[in-house]
Amino acid sequence: MQPGPSGPPSGPSGPPKSVSSGTPGRGPPIRRSSGPPGKERDGEGAFSQLAERNLARQRELDRRGQSKSLKRTRNLKRWNVVFMVCLLVIFGTFAWLPVTYGDTSDNPHDGFNEVDLQKLHNPNHPMTWQQDEIDLMDKKIWDGGDRFSGAIQHDLNLYGFPMAIDGITTVPLKITIVSYRGDGQATNYRIGMFPKRCSLLLGDSISDLPGDLRYVGSEPLLIEVPTTIEMNVPAGRYCFVFEYIEPVIENGWLATVDAEVQANWPRPLLAPLMLIFGILAAFGFIGAQRAGKAWKEVAQPERAAARSLEDEVLDAAEEERGDTDGGAPVESGESVDESTPSGPPVEPQAEPPSGPPVDAPSGPPAESPSGPPVDAPEEVAEEPAAEPPAAETTATDTVDPSQYTDEMLLGWGWSQQQIADWRAEQTGATEAAPQDAAPDSESVDPSAYTDEMLRGWGWTAEQIEEWRASN
Repeated sequence: MQPGPSGPPSGPSGPPKSVSSGTPGRGPPIRRSSGPPGKERDGEGAFSQLAERNLARQRELDRRGQSKSLKRTRNLKRWNVVFMVCLLVIFGTFAWLPVTYGDTSDNPHDGFNEVDLQKLHNPNHPMTWQQDEIDLMDKKIWDGGDRFSGAIQHDLNLYGFPMAIDGITTVPLKITIVSYRGDGQATNYRIGMFPKRCSLLLGDSISDLPGDLRYVGSEPLLIEVPTTIEMNVPAGRYCFVFEYIEPVIENGWLATVDAEVQANWPRPLLAPLMLIFGILAAFGFIGAQRAGKAWKEVAQPERAAARSLEDEVLDAAEEERGDTDGGAPVESGESVDESTPSGPPVEPQAEPPSGPPVDAPSGPPAESPSGPPVDAPEEVAEEPAAEPPAAETTATDTVDPSQYTDEMLLGWGWSQQQIADWRAEQTGATEAAPQDAAPDSESVDPSAYTDEMLRGWGWTAEQIEEWRASN
C-alpha cells in the first residue's frame, strides 16, 4: 500500500499574498511590472533617495546662505548701534562740559605792596613780570591789569541759536566772584551783560539792562571767599561788567576783585543732536535684537529636549529589531542580523490580523488534481500543538481561490482591489502550472484516512476517488 498524504493540498496558512506590494490598508496596491522582479522598484527607490539627498543638500546650502546673510545684517545693525551710542556719548560729554573764561585759583598781586606792583608794571624796571606771570594775568578776568582798580570789563562770545527760548536755547552761566577789596568800604556789587563790545560802552548803566541780563548781589562779598552767581542769557556777543555799588575811591595797581565765568553754550546746540542719536540708538538696538533672533532661528535651531540614556537605548533596540518599521517580532532567542541592505529599502510585510488555525497541517498536496496523491509513510508522526505560520505563497504557487471567501480576506485586512488581483493571478497560475510527478509505488492503507480528513486538508472528491482506486 502506498503511504497516506502527509497533509492537505498546498495552501496559504494565512491570507493569500496580494499581487500588489505592501501590507493591506496602507494604500492602493502597486501592480507588478512585467520586467524582472524588483528592478523597477529598485530604480524608483534609488532615484527617490538621490532626489531626497539632493533636496536635503540644497536646503542645507540655502540655510547656510540665509544664515550668512542674516549674520551680516545682525553685525551691521550692532555696529550701527555702537556708532550711535558713541556719538551720543561724545556729544553728551561736550554738551555737559562748560567753556571756562578766567581763573580765580591764584592772585598774582597777593603778598605785594603797591610800590612793588608799580615797579612790576614798569617795563623799564628790572622787576618786570616774567613771561609766565604775564600769561597768567592775560587769562584772568580781574581788575589788577591796570591802575584803575575797582571794576571789571571783559568781552565774551556765547554761541548758540539766535532765538531766545528760556531753558532751551538760552546759555547757562556760572559766575564765581572773589573780592580782595582792602579799603574798608562796602563790598556790595552788581553784574551786567551788555550785548555789545566793551569798547563800545559809553556811559551805559547796568540798571538800564533787562532783568535777565543783570544781577544785583543781595549780600556783600566776603574777602577772599568765592561767591557763585547763576544766570541764563541768550546766545550772542556780550561785555561782562562787574562793579562795586560803592566804587573804590583810591585806584591803584592792587587788585580788588577776581572773576571766573563758565558758559555752557554747547548744551543748547548739541541737545537736539543728542536726542536724535538717542532715538536712532534705541531703534537700532531693537532692530539688532530682531536681526539676532532671526539669525539664531536659522543658524541655531532649537534642539529637542534631552532624553535619558535608558530611552536612547530602548529606541536603538527597537530600530535594530525593526519594530518601528512594522516588522514581525522575532520569536527565536538567537540574534538576527536585520541590517538594512545596500539597495532601496524594502517595506516589510506585516503579519495579518487573523488567519487559518495554527494547528492545521500546512504541508503541500502530494499531487495535482490530474494525478494520484503523493504517497506518505504509514507511520504518521504526531503533529505539534502549534506550528509557525507557513511562508507566504509566491507568484508562481497555485492555490484554490475557492478556499477563501471574500469575507475572510476582508477580515484579514484585504481590499477589494487586492482580492480581485489575487484571484486573477491564482486563476492564471493554475492554468499554467505544470503537472506534478507521479507518485511512487508504495502501498498505503486507504482506511487510515477518511474522506472528512482528506476534505479537511483541502482535497477534492476527484483526488480522493483516484487515490483510493490506485490503492
